[in-house]
Amino acid sequence: MKFNSFDRTIQIRLWLMFISTTSTMSVLPYLIIYFSKQVGSLMTGILFLIVMISNVLGSVLGGYVSDKTGRKKVILLSELIIFVGYIGVALTNSTWGVYPYVTFLFFILIQFSHGLGNPVYQALIIDMSDPAERKFIYTYSYWLRNIGVAIGSMVGALLFFDYLFYLFLGVAVTTLFTFFITCLFIRETYVPVQKSNSQKGRRSFQMIRSYTNIMSHRIFMIFSMASLLIISVEEQLTNYIGVRLANEIPEPIQVVSFLSFKVDGVNLLGILKSENTILVVCFTMILTRFISKRNDRNVLLIGLFLFFAGFTIISYSQSPSVLVLAMFFASMGEIMYIPVSQAMLSNMVPNDARSTYMAFYSIAAIIGVSTAGVFMIISSWLPPLVLTTLIGIMGVVSITLFYNLIKTQSDQKNVHKHEELIEMIE
Repeated sequence: MKFNSFDRTIQIRLWLMFISTTSTMSVLPYLIIYFSKQVGSLMTGILFLIVMISNVLGSVLGGYVSDKTGRKKVILLSELIIFVGYIGVALTNSTWGVYPYVTFLFFILIQFSHGLGNPVYQALIIDMSDPAERKFIYTYSYWLRNIGVAIGSMVGALLFFDYLFYLFLGVAVTTLFTFFITCLFIRETYVPVQKSNSQKGRRSFQMIRSYTNIMSHRIFMIFSMASLLIISVEEQLTNYIGVRLANEIPEPIQVVSFLSFKVDGVNLLGILKSENTILVVCFTMILTRFISKRNDRNVLLIGLFLFFAGFTIISYSQSPSVLVLAMFFASMGEIMYIPVSQAMLSNMVPNDARSTYMAFYSIAAIIGVSTAGVFMIISSWLPPLVLTTLIGIMGVVSITLFYNLIKTQSDQKNVHKHEELIEMIE
């Protein structure tokens, strides 16, 4: 399915996502370095925990409000606040002075607004798409996002430390551009059913009830738990695995015996991250065309197996050639499972609570990122083999959950078909 066949709103949204990803990724990967230099590592950890909490709160509020008032208002408010936030960040890192704690306050506002808008963006795509085309939409989304990450990271590496004011100002201008494009060319995709006055009076309890009701949706909760495990394992590359490689390979070693090229652990981590990005950018469309007519269940399970097998090997091996090969298989698995799993997610959420469900899923993803830090703590007490075993177990559990989820959905479809057949006969 070609990009031009998608609804115009989805096409615009995907291009805006690419632009915003490119601009924000020129800043976000380098903020830890910025704050650690300004306020120290301990305070940086505390500040980023607060920022993460603000993102969660934004997701909770944005998801609920969007399902009650519509998508466009929440998106525009989110973009406008982000624009104001980056203007503030630029001014607090200019020739007039550098104020890290004021910068931090603005980033609380920015990340709260990112949380506010993210589940709404996801719900908007679901609103304007058919189940049959969602896998292809998420393939393009995944591909464009990774290209944005690659370009943005390179721009940030060149500009962040020498042209900080102009970089922040550029992100602000880009956000203002997406605000105006959204305002002018993206129409409202969801008009909620009006509630009676008696129902409106209980809004203070309705948001809590909306999220507690999600927990009774067994299939969605299984999906969220399985996805949390995937994200947690993936985050090990820049956490536990990165530290392990730096500690275990402090001196340069040969990548392969017949080449003189040598790398140490830090270089090797950079190579693995670059390899993943390059493979995703170059092979997403090629591999997608090859597997497009294959059974989605098989594609998902094989993709997950390759992904977890690759990361399990990466978590233990010290051989550069083995690590590079393992990352190849992990990346191929990632390309296979992500579009299918995202399409599954979009198809299981109810029409009247899409943003709320997406907000809950975003929170599960944030928890997955956070749990990766647990490995950093226990790595000082446990040997690498134990941690590798834990990563392998997480992979087995996630694949098992997805397998049972697919089986449950298949059984439900068969029951519905059987009931329809009986009705036709009667």
